[in-house]
Amino acid sequence: MSPVQGDILNSLTGIDMEKADADDRMQALAGFLAIDPVRIAESVGTLYGYQAFYCDGDRAYLVLTEEEADIAAEKAIRERLWVIALETTFDYFGIDAYPSDVAAAMESSDIARINGGLRRMIDASCGIESLTSAMLALGNRKNILADHNQREEQCDGYLIYRLF
Repeated sequence: MSPVQGDILNSLTGIDMEKADADDRMQALAGFLAIDPVRIAESVGTLYGYQAFYCDGDRAYLVLTEEEADIAAEKAIRERLWVIALETTFDYFGIDAYPSDVAAAMESSDIARINGGLRRMIDASCGIESLTSAMLALGNRKNILADHNQREEQCDGYLIYRLF
């Protein structure tokens, strides 16, 4: 549905479609967590272009459709090349360290600059689309989107990813 069609439908029915969509997602998350929906709150901003939801203020989740999850994972790969590079390096050499250790010790501008350099190197070789396609084809969507537990859960037609 186009934004104009949504506006027309909203004016005819009095229903805010975005609010209804957010309510459906909150209901799905509450059902998955087996809690009362009043414990779920919408985030103010977005992550990878999608709104996150908080439970009790200390846990955050993405609640996405299949198509949205693919789009969000592609965006996450592009934005987090530095994390992927570090995790791969640490894992390959059996080093007990995590990208979050690096993030705590560096400025966000430095991380953005490094990520940009990695992106340029990938674009100059295989191309970012090739990398994102390969990573998603290998089933890495859950590892990319669910920072907390690398799990992809399903409830009421939505895919649920725990962020923290």
